[in-house]
This record gives sequence, structure tokens and C-alpha cells, in this order.
Amino acid sequence: MKLAEVMTPFKVGLLVIAGVAATVFMVTTLSGDSSMGDTPMKHYYTHFDDVTGLAVRSRIQMAGIPVGTIDAIRLDGNRARVDVSVRGDIVLYEGIPAPAGMDVNGATIAKKQASIIGDYYLELTPGTEGRVLEDGDRIANTIKGAGPEELFDRLNEITRDIEAVTGSLAGVFGGDEAQQGIQQMLHDLQNMVATLNLFVTTNSPKLDQLVNDAANVGRDVSFLTARGSESIDTILRDTEAIVQEVRYIIGQSTTDVQAGLGTMQGTLSRLQRTLDSLNYSLQNVQDITEKINEGEGTVGELINNPTIAYRTEQILEDAGDFVNRVTRLRTIVELRSEYHLQNQQLKNVFGLRLEPNDDKYYMFEFVDDFRGSTSVVTERVNTTDSSEDPLYQETRTTTTDEFKFSLLLGRSFQLADWLRLGGRFGIIESTGGIGATVGLFPDRRLEVQADLFDFSAAENPRLRAWGSYRFLEFAYISGGIDDVINPDRRDYFIGAGIRFDDEDLKALLTTTGVPTP
Repeated sequence: MKLAEVMTPFKVGLLVIAGVAATVFMVTTLSGDSSMGDTPMKHYYTHFDDVTGLAVRSRIQMAGIPVGTIDAIRLDGNRARVDVSVRGDIVLYEGIPAPAGMDVNGATIAKKQASIIGDYYLELTPGTEGRVLEDGDRIANTIKGAGPEELFDRLNEITRDIEAVTGSLAGVFGGDEAQQGIQQMLHDLQNMVATLNLFVTTNSPKLDQLVNDAANVGRDVSFLTARGSESIDTILRDTEAIVQEVRYIIGQSTTDVQAGLGTMQGTLSRLQRTLDSLNYSLQNVQDITEKINEGEGTVGELINNPTIAYRTEQILEDAGDFVNRVTRLRTIVELRSEYHLQNQQLKNVFGLRLEPNDDKYYMFEFVDDFRGSTSVVTERVNTTDSSEDPLYQETRTTTTDEFKFSLLLGRSFQLADWLRLGGRFGIIESTGGIGATVGLFPDRRLEVQADLFDFSAAENPRLRAWGSYRFLEFAYISGGIDDVINPDRRDYFIGAGIRFDDEDLKALLTTTGVPTP
């Protein structure tokens, strides 16, 4: 046997062994907490009203660092009891009992949501005062985290409170009696101003004449006084004439003055009634203000009750935490094409990858595969034809041209600056499967990947192995072998792809602008 004939099976076997070893390493790493090693553990328990999203071996974190796991979850009365293991070098304090129900400055444990798709964990704070908790003690302080549903419920409660407040204000200031009183007051003020304006306009010439006559009298008196006693007779005659003239003017103006005074008196009467109505309205406003200050009614409850303000602040904090988790989520869009040399066909893949952090990702792919989907149906047929067996088995293989999809959960671990190992599992091209990734160089420019899936389509599962090299920040080339362990279906392929993350998309939109209709 020639050496070349032996090398190909040897390489395939070596690749399979490497893939199995990487898969075993990934499963072993994912199933335990590598950060705790052989550290001694202490066991505690606590109670929750709701443990939705938590599972056995879910992680426990403190300041973002894993410090323990969940050992067991079971029902204790009408609450859920959660048994946990925490690193023995972490000291937990019981706290000081308080009337509110929680131990002040004691250890607390809270259920928190790590991502928007429902990945939950427990957040632990050790506390600072009180008795040191021993192995087997209970952590009394539990804090319930706010998810999207609770956030929306609280927003609905605030909306209903605001609607009640606006309804009360509309009832006080929007009634027919209040509107009629305000309109009557404005109407009376308008009549008073019009009457005063009419009086001044009508008597203006006569008042000017009176002022001029008084000025003339003053000048004449001064002149007579200067001339001396010899002009007394003349002064008396002039004074008599002036008096007669003044009497004539006053006699002519008496009727108009009396009419003006009567009009002014009526205006003042209406003004008094308007002021009385205004005082009544101001008294009502004062009564309402006093009730609000005393906390009566919906408005008073909204202004004076600190619970509403605390609830609003809590909702804003929860909303801020929720928005921060969403904004920290990195989104990567990928499009690649592969040319299969044996079948001389193209395979196209559109991928969407969500990364909450560098060690975890969720991947969705939409695959246009020239192989389509193959289904095998075996039937037992009874026949009355004498020329054939009365009972025979018929197998039909059907291949349909339809799209496939992949939905995977992956984790990766940085072992060195130049080496990162990762694994994934889930649905691969509409079938269950697992995969592994090896990233080389600090920026993972060179990656080697392998997927094992489609366990029922052929004699052996479908093993696909390939490598990719990223020569630009957003572009890469790839090549590999598809269906390695099925010789009759084995094929080689080469391909290329482009990849954009959310930062690239923001830069692209900033440069080109957002299209508008």
C-alpha cells in the first residue's frame, strides 16, 4: 500500500480525534465553573417568590465575577427554596434586624437577567455587619429584580394615576358654573372700563374749560393785587362777572355730571358683585390648595405621597438598567458564499450574531443550500398481485429545494493572547448539532471551525471542517471539506464573505446618510 493512500484516511481520523477532543473539552468547561477550581465551598439556602429562569448549576456572581453555583431548587411551602454553594473565602454577614423586614447591612441575593432573551443568574453581596453566616445558614435578604413585564406593569400603574389626576382637575376647573362665573366677571370688567371711558370722553372739553378759567382767575387776582387799592372796585366787578360765568358753566354741566355719577355708581355696583364672585372663587381655590397640602384626593396623594416618587425613581432605574443591557449588546451581520467543487454549486448564508459579551454569543443563520432537505420514508405494502410478494417494503427518498436555518448558543474562552477556544450547540441547517472553533492570533484573524450535525441523513453524521482568514476588518476568505466521513457525499469548497458589526453600520449611515422617501 502506498503512503499517499494511507495519509488521507490518517488525516481524516486525526481531524475527527481533534474535533472530539475539542468537543469534550468544551462540554467539560461549560459544565463547570473554571474560575473556582479546588476552592472549598460553603453551602447556604434562601427563599424566592419566583425562580423563573433559574436552573441547577446557574452561576452566582459578585461584582461580575462567578463565585458559586445553584445546587438545588425545590418547593418549600408556597415559596421556592434555592440551595447555593459559595466560595469559602467569601465571608457573608447576617446583618442587623430592622422593622421593615430586611436585615440592614446584611448579605443580599438577587435574581437578575443577564440578557433580553431570559438568561438569569444570582447576584450576591456579602454585607458588612452582624453575625457571620456559617455553613448551612439562610440568607434572609432576597431582592426581586425587575424584568420587562414588571416594568411595563409599573408604567401602566403610573399612567392610570395620571389619568385620575387630570380627570379631577377637569372636574374642578372645567365645570359649567366655573366657566360662567369667569365669563361674567370678564364681562362686568369690560362694562366698567367702557363706562369710565365714555364719561371721560364726554366731559373732557368742559373739564378743560374749568381748568383754563381757574388759571385766568389766578392771573387776574395777581394783577389786581399788584395794582393796589385803587383797583378794588374794578376787581370786584371783574370778580362778580367771573362768578356769574362760573355759575353759568356749572349750571350747564350739572345735568351731565349727575348722569356721569349715576353711570359710575352702577358700574361700581357691578364691580362689587364681580369682586364678590372673584372672592368666592379664590376661597374655593384656597380650600382645594389646603386639601392638596393635607394629602386629600388624587392630586394630594400624587404630590405628598413619597411612595409614588420612590416608585417612579425605581422604574427609571430599572429602565436605565434594561436600556444599558440592550445598548451593550453587539450585533454582527454576516453574508458569505461557498462554491462546492464536486457539485459545482453555490451555497449562500446570511447570518446574524448577537454578543452580550466577549465570552458568549447567539447566532442565527439563513441558509440557501443546493442540497435541499432530504427525507427518507419506508412503507410496508400488502399486494394481491400473484406475481409479486404479498408483503414487501418500499423506501422512498425525497429531496426538496427549501431554505434551512441555524440557531446556536456559543461560548468561548481566551486561553492565551494568541489562542481562543470556543464551542456551540443548537440547530445547524435545520438539524441538531454541535461545533467547535479555534481562533489564532490576538485578533482571531485566522479561525479553524468544525460542525457535526445531520445524524440521520446518511450512514455517518455530517462533519464539516473549514478555515477562514480575515484579510480586512470586514472581509475574509474560507475553504474546507463538507461531509468528511461519508465518502460518497464528500465535497470540497472555497468561499468568501463580508461581516459588519453595529459600529460599522453606524459609521456607514453617518457617511452616506439615512435614505428618506
